[in-house]
Formats: sequence, structure tokens, C-alpha cells
Amino acid sequence: MGKLHDKTVKKLIKEKPSVRHADGNGLYLMTPKRGDAYWMLRYTTPATKLRREYTIGKVDDWSLADARDEAAKLRLAIKREGADPVQERQKVNQNPFKTLNDLYADYYELRKREIASHQKEKSLYEREVAWRIGKVELEKIRPVDISEILRDVANGYDDNKPRPTLSNDLMRLLRNLFDHGIKLDVTRFNPASPFRPRDAGGEEKAANYPMNEEEVIEFFNKLRVIPAQFSRENYLACALLIATCTRKMELLAAPWSEFDLENRIWYLPEERTKKRRAIDIPLAEPAVEWLNELKVRSCGSEWVFPARRISKKARTPHVCENTLNHALKKLFEKKLFSFDKRRVHDLRGTARTKLGKLGFDDNLAQRCLNQLPGNRTDRVYNKHAYFEERRKAHEALCEWLAPIVRGEVSSGG
Repeated sequence: MGKLHDKTVKKLIKEKPSVRHADGNGLYLMTPKRGDAYWMLRYTTPATKLRREYTIGKVDDWSLADARDEAAKLRLAIKREGADPVQERQKVNQNPFKTLNDLYADYYELRKREIASHQKEKSLYEREVAWRIGKVELEKIRPVDISEILRDVANGYDDNKPRPTLSNDLMRLLRNLFDHGIKLDVTRFNPASPFRPRDAGGEEKAANYPMNEEEVIEFFNKLRVIPAQFSRENYLACALLIATCTRKMELLAAPWSEFDLENRIWYLPEERTKKRRAIDIPLAEPAVEWLNELKVRSCGSEWVFPARRISKKARTPHVCENTLNHALKKLFEKKLFSFDKRRVHDLRGTARTKLGKLGFDDNLAQRCLNQLPGNRTDRVYNKHAYFEERRKAHEALCEWLAPIVRGEVSSGG
């Protein structure tokens, strides 16, 4: 039991008979002649045996009971962990990463070098995390804060529909973000580490549903006759995604400077690929024809698919990542096709499946999709690897695809 009582504290603050008033176990009430009264803990550092004085807080903010509880926690940390509260506070004050937004800004610079989809990840953070806990101090964020965000996104909130897949993406993002903070020694624990898919959006199945040949024919035949609902640019984008075996934003965010249409080569740099692997993509003649049409339609833009609307609020000068997704989603919602819903990414899977049916072995098909099976040296120095073999594969793929895109095939026979 301490020496001080609540009434005594009020009296001492009012009268200020001296500066320091002991409560016991190193806890003192400080009543300076100028300024507010505050609580102070005196202790000896285990390592250096130095006497230290640590300010707990003002009496207006900390009651006697709260100050005693905090002093007890600090004494326990000093004894068991060899902690030095004064030194730790100095480290916190010198730390440039005070809030989660501060930490994410540093983490984002790292992600820009690591993944091509860093803008998508940043957008997710800003939409779902920044406005909730972005301005909260790192050490004050608790697992319950993470849980609320993940459940809201998974179950839906306000006008937002349930988005279980995004909830899982957020879970992984937050775990990696706080791990980054631990590496920088700016936070002591990761409040997102206990969470698994079952705590967010649930276990995910690999989503890869390539279209068979009949479905590809129906897909392009129906898209071609509804230009008002599905633009010619979107139509050619779908064709090129199959013809080049690339990922959506590798194509949609491509500048014309990457293309040598005369020599029929697309030089895709490593910074725009998911796995950070540069690749020279051979272009079959039909793909070059589609690109030439897009060049006319781009009206002098430096982008193959320039932004559809000119606005100061536009995030990118090229079409955004959701343009093609939304266009396809609306058509599937209207039951335009006889087969189940497909995603834009399934066009890449369709190309991979067709390459196998055309007789190309797995190794070459993987190279066409830039899923390079080689070692590190192969990845760095061999971006032109198997170029002629891949050219034959792309030409065979377009030989099958081009008549369908032109509307010359009405059934699978």
C-alpha cells in the first residue's frame, strides 16, 4: 500500500510544500513551482546500474491508481527484461515512423521495387486501412483493430458488398506491413500476425477457369456485336491478352515505346512484370494488326490503352486496372453467355491451355507466360531465351485465334 491518498495528492498539489513526494517503490508525485504536477518513477538500470527518472504523465491525465499500475508494469519490465524506459522513450521520440501511415509510406517504396501491382496494393490500403487506423500510433494498434477491418471487408459494410478475397489480401498486406516495422525496430509486435484466412475471407481456391474452344468462339462472337456495351478497345485487349499470354496490366499499362512493330517484338521490362522478369515477346502478324489499329485509336497517345476520361482525378494516364474487369462483369451479370462467369485473368489461362493442346511442351508454354522455370542466371540474362521457339508458339496460337476474333468462325467444328 502506498503512502499517498487521493485527498493527500490534491492537498499537496494545492499547497506545494516541496517538489517531490514519495508514494513508495520509486513512485513520486512531483509538484514543481511552475507547471503542472506529474508522476515520476525512479529506478536503477539493470545493465549500467545508473539511477534514472522517468515521467509517467501529468496528474490531470493519470489518477493515483493508474500511476501505481503503470509504475508496477515498468518495474516488472525493468526486472524481467532489463528494460530501460527512459532509453525506450528516447528511441520512440527519435523514430520517424510514429503512425501506421508513416510506416506504410516507407513500406510502399520497398513494394514499388518488388512488385508491379504496387499501385493496386496502395489503393487497397488507402480505401480500407488509412482512414481507420492510419493516423494511430503504431504501439496503440491492437489485434481487435485488425479484426474489425478484416470482418467489415469480408462481410460488407455501408454500401460495400462482401469482399472475402480482398479481406484475405488485406490480411496479408497488414501482416507484411507490421513485419516491416519489426525489421526497422519501430514496433515491438505484429498485431496482424495471429490472423489466418479463416479469420478474414476464408480459405481460397485457386481461381483458374480457362475457356474451351467453343466458349472462346461464343465469347468473341457475342462481344463483337455489342460495341456500345463492350468497346472495340476492350475487344482487342481480350484478343491480345490471349495472343501475347501476358497479364492484364502488363498489357493495359503498356506504353508504345516498348513495342517494335516493324520487327514484331514487345520488349516488356522487368519493373512492369509480376515476378520482376523482363521478357522479349514475339508478336504474331495478327497481334501486330490489332496493335496497329489500337495505335490509330490511341490518337497520338504514348499509351496503347490511354485513359478513357481526361480528368485531374485520374490515377493513371492509361486505363485503370478495373476497366476491363467491370466491362466483363456487367455482361456476365446480364447472362450474355451460355457458360459460367470468367475473369480477365482466365484469358491468360485460356492461352496456356491452348498451347498445350497445340502440342507445345510445358517448359516452352511456361516461358511464353514468363513463368520461367530456369535458375537465377537464366532469369537475369536469358530474357530472350527460346525466342524463335516462342515465336512459333505465338504464331500457332494466333493462327487459331485470329479467325475467331475476325468473326470467321461461328461454331467449333
